[in-house]
Parts: sequence; C-alpha cells; structure tokens
Amino acid sequence: MTESFETTASHRRVRVWFGAHPIADHTADADQAAQYEEAMRRRFASLRVTSEPVLVGSTTAPERAL
Repeated sequence: MTESFETTASHRRVRVWFGAHPIADHTADADQAAQYEEAMRRRFASLRVTSEPVLVGSTTAPERAL
C-alpha cells in the first residue's frame, strides 16, 4: 500500500490582498473559513479575497537544525 505525503485537509486559508501583498491571512476549518471570507469580503469590498485548501503532510515536520 502506498502512502500519500500530501492530502487535502478540511481546513482553508483565507487571505485579503492589497495588490500583491496579503494584509490578512487566516487558516481555519472549512465552515469558519467561509464565515471569515464572507466577513472580509464585506469589510474590504474593493480588495481581492482568496480562499484555498490547506495541504497537510501525513508525516511529521522535520526537526530544525540548530
């Protein structure tokens, strides 16, 4: 059996953009992310708001070298 190293999680990353610069970055489960996205679209009507799935590795993160 093969193991997938990246799987799509039930979390989403919502960002508010001012040109090419993100001014807000929030990650939450799908339901909360949808509410956050809706609120940011209302608050920043003239800015671009994106919502992307978060990829989660199935293995633990490597330890940092000191």
